[in-house]
Amino acid sequence: MLKKACILVFFLFFTPSLAQASSLSAYQEYLQEFNVYRTALNDFKVARSEYIKFNTLTSQQTALEKTKTMLAQRSQLILSYLQFLNEKLNESTYMDPSTKTLYQTLIGNEVAFLKNHIGLMGSIGSLQDAEGVSQQLSSHYTLLQSSVYQTIVGLKLAELMEIDSSYFDLFKKCYALIQNYKSLYSPEKQNTMERWLLQIQNKRDLFKQKTDEITKENTKLKSSSLSEITASSQNIQKLISEARQYLSEGTSYLQELTVSMQYGD
Repeated sequence: MLKKACILVFFLFFTPSLAQASSLSAYQEYLQEFNVYRTALNDFKVARSEYIKFNTLTSQQTALEKTKTMLAQRSQLILSYLQFLNEKLNESTYMDPSTKTLYQTLIGNEVAFLKNHIGLMGSIGSLQDAEGVSQQLSSHYTLLQSSVYQTIVGLKLAELMEIDSSYFDLFKKCYALIQNYKSLYSPEKQNTMERWLLQIQNKRDLFKQKTDEITKENTKLKSSSLSEITASSQNIQKLISEARQYLSEGTSYLQELTVSMQYGD
């Protein structure tokens, strides 16, 4: 009877990387809320089992109270995670302002839904009512996941753009130095360094191709199908890993080129 009330919401956990104080504090609060929710969920499971076993008015009332507590805490847990994402958006310096506003609007819509959902707890008077309220969040789950995943991908893209900015700055400095001091090197070494520069640029071009694919794939997260959202998010994780790998390889080439420039023939 209470099975519908026990619907866990799982997120693609996006943990702080180079976190600032606000997002780190929000993430710690999320972890605390997770512990509170876990306790509420365990209490709910015990109360449900006792109600199913004894089917008394006392066990029914206890099950109802524990269900309401669990449902409220579940929504509060999601709210704390959304707050963490919002803080990450506030801290992002490499995200286009209009894009940031879009993601903050998505998060704001979900926050409004969840606060309204929590407000319904006071009107729950029976286990049947509790199941109905729980079903509202369950029905909203796909849209919630879509908003969360889109925001996470946007933040990941912003991180990649920040890394790429440093990468490209170093590339331009190396290129300028080689052009200014190429007369110090033999034609053979000049050719070698030119090939290094080409390899480094090629890695960045491949990186840009991957980020373009990520941006395109992110639009699919607006799908109404949870299975499609899951498939797209998995593909995006793969693309992000590949993009990072290209920059990592290019950075290694840059380091070797920098060392080579310090020595003559």
